[in-house]
Amino acid sequence: MSSLNNTKLYEATKRLEKHLKERENEYIINKQFHILIGTFNVNNRQSPSNTLLEEWFCRLTDHSHKQHIIPDIIAIGFQEIDTSSGAYIYDDKRKEDEWEFIVRKTIKHCYKIKNDNEKFQLLNRIRLMGILLFVYVRAPHMDKCTSVSRASVATGFMGIAGNKGGVGISFRFYETNICFINCHFASGDGQTQRRNEDYQTIESRMTFTDAPTYSLKDYIWYTPTTAGSSVPNTQISSTPTRWWKINDHDIVFWFGDMNYRISQTNEQVRKALNEFSTIPLHEKDQLRCEMKLNNVFTNYSEPPIDFMPTYKFDPNTDVYDTSDKLRTPSWTDRILYHTKRTIIRHHINNIEFQSIQPIYYTCAKTIRFSDHRHVSGLYSVAIKYKYDDEKLNRIRDELIREFDREENDSIPTIDIHPRPPAIIFNNVRYLDKVNYSLLIKNIGECPCTFSIYPSSAFEPTRPIKIKELNDEPFFDCLIFTPNPPYILQINEKQHIDISFQMKSQYSWLFGKQLNEILILHVENGADTFITLDITLDMGPFGLSFNQFPLTLYDSERKQYIYSIDKKKSNERIIEMKNDPPSLYISLIDCLKERNDINLFNIFNNDIQDSIDLISIRNQIYEHNYNFQNYSTIHLFMILLHLLQSLPEPLISRDIQDKIFLSNNNNNNTNIRSYQLPSGISIQSHIPNENSSQQQQQQQHQQNMTKAVSFIIEQLQPKQRNLFFRFLLLLQKSWPTSEQLKKLDNDGQNTLNICIDVLALSILHEYANRNQRHNFILACLNEEKKKSSK
Repeated sequence: MSSLNNTKLYEATKRLEKHLKERENEYIINKQFHILIGTFNVNNRQSPSNTLLEEWFCRLTDHSHKQHIIPDIIAIGFQEIDTSSGAYIYDDKRKEDEWEFIVRKTIKHCYKIKNDNEKFQLLNRIRLMGILLFVYVRAPHMDKCTSVSRASVATGFMGIAGNKGGVGISFRFYETNICFINCHFASGDGQTQRRNEDYQTIESRMTFTDAPTYSLKDYIWYTPTTAGSSVPNTQISSTPTRWWKINDHDIVFWFGDMNYRISQTNEQVRKALNEFSTIPLHEKDQLRCEMKLNNVFTNYSEPPIDFMPTYKFDPNTDVYDTSDKLRTPSWTDRILYHTKRTIIRHHINNIEFQSIQPIYYTCAKTIRFSDHRHVSGLYSVAIKYKYDDEKLNRIRDELIREFDREENDSIPTIDIHPRPPAIIFNNVRYLDKVNYSLLIKNIGECPCTFSIYPSSAFEPTRPIKIKELNDEPFFDCLIFTPNPPYILQINEKQHIDISFQMKSQYSWLFGKQLNEILILHVENGADTFITLDITLDMGPFGLSFNQFPLTLYDSERKQYIYSIDKKKSNERIIEMKNDPPSLYISLIDCLKERNDINLFNIFNNDIQDSIDLISIRNQIYEHNYNFQNYSTIHLFMILLHLLQSLPEPLISRDIQDKIFLSNNNNNNTNIRSYQLPSGISIQSHIPNENSSQQQQQQQHQQNMTKAVSFIIEQLQPKQRNLFFRFLLLLQKSWPTSEQLKKLDNDGQNTLNICIDVLALSILHEYANRNQRHNFILACLNEEKKKSSK
């Protein structure tokens, strides 16, 4: 009985909260605040020490009041602050600190801070590789910033590298939930779809914990704890902790190097720019075209662009790219915003006005050390400042009386086709992507909101926690298009495509059959159960070495046998009990014969997008290991997929536990330890202010090299055999020191992705990134030493 009462109370609370929010213009007192946004891709260059980013921050005069506008909030996003190999190996805060020092110095200079009320304080900062976000708030408002949270999502190579992705900071400002997102999308003229996918991945996966909780719940059954108090006692509030998505916030500013280009030839674009005819180019801007098609940034806005393209310049000049690549000038650096309240009604004079009003949107022209230009925007934003308690209580009482009358008159009702909904996928192979379509129609007398959850994550007495959904491996393999939640008006329909694609890290987990139940949950209505029945055929993907047939070797011909008729077997055929499966040997042997192994080509994003592994996968399923007709890239990538699908990484988790000790809980976060089986602990201090980054890296890799030899001793024979074969293959294709010295930023970035993916293939995501990278580099260094001898 108690559980039932709690469920009804929760549902009533949610309903009342929703209706109060719909009428908030009647009791909310709004106040105008100024928010400054800036984005800058620094192209791995450090701003000169004597440089101020003054033009970027654009001191602006409010002519009506004859004074400078001092923002209340400043959000500054950088991209590519560090694309060196060190960014992948070390969690080095010095770059962050250097840029924060420059930003602080610029703020102080621009706004001529004279008293405490004009000072800015750093609310929070977050970094993902080269993507960095700062949020500053003026001192008088700091105590009104609550529920501060931050999050990041990587979208780089194979969805795991942090060279591309987004970072976000979420917080509650007075009574308004605000979110700032800084992003760096996929590059390349022909990569519009990849950029769309980067947006969709960040939008669907970024979640904030302990983020803003809608405070109206605290008013619903509120009894003042202090005479005359108008604010609920948050210490005893029953409001549960929530996980917030980006678009759950009242206001979102999304900015960064989005990398969208102009869909015209280089010659046409440059000719138009020389003639200062940019308006026709706006119509060919990929971002605006994709927004019109509702492929990305639905319901987001951007002020008119009246500045020249911000990319790509020859550094320290105003000349667009003259390099061999001769990139097309484009507006890659953008600032977009989204608000749930487009129009605001003034609480006194009843005048309507825009909730976000751009004051300026421009780029800096005098700061030229990067190949991008800074972009900044200043916005006047209507913030929900406080509640009119008398009006709020009156509206609340009206709604409660209305709900009493309508309790059973307006129950959301939906119709589902096909019915009963049953997702059945048969014989799904690794890399297959299969689809199922649902058609939902609202046949009730009121709007309805619904979502789809795994049954294990659903409890009607509390909100769904988004992170719990990601803890369900099968749910992590499902893609919903469009993303939930869904809102349908009366008689409105919604098509939902549900796709399933096995991820390499789960390929061993489910066996041959996956049977689960999804819940289509309708708020305040009846739920529908969706059965999920998938028959899986993973072939060799997800198999441990012991599940493969024994490897056979022809002692007379001195070669491995990849298929054999047992009737013709003879004494010269030897079972190689200590060798890895013949599939792995065949792939590596075939790659060893190639002279065209170029890691920069293999890990190039453009090439990756065009590669299709289905044909070679099908051949592997047929146990045909003759791979001569496939390209080097096909062979290398399918080998990486096999390694990442192993139930146990090549270097087992047990061995990693013995070797790597992460000192995350240590007060000195700059220490990494490698615990050797003998009990000796090797420590490396990162960074050391008295040594260069190169010296730190060399010392760290030397320490890791000592640990590598102990790791190899711990390996089982089959794993050790394959480990050495794979290392020898990498050593053959690894760039020389001279080649490394000549790498440009794009080449360095590709190399970093290569290191990241190779390390994950051997260790999976068990060790942290620093340990993984140092391990793979130390291994390659050791192999080079051996080969030189």
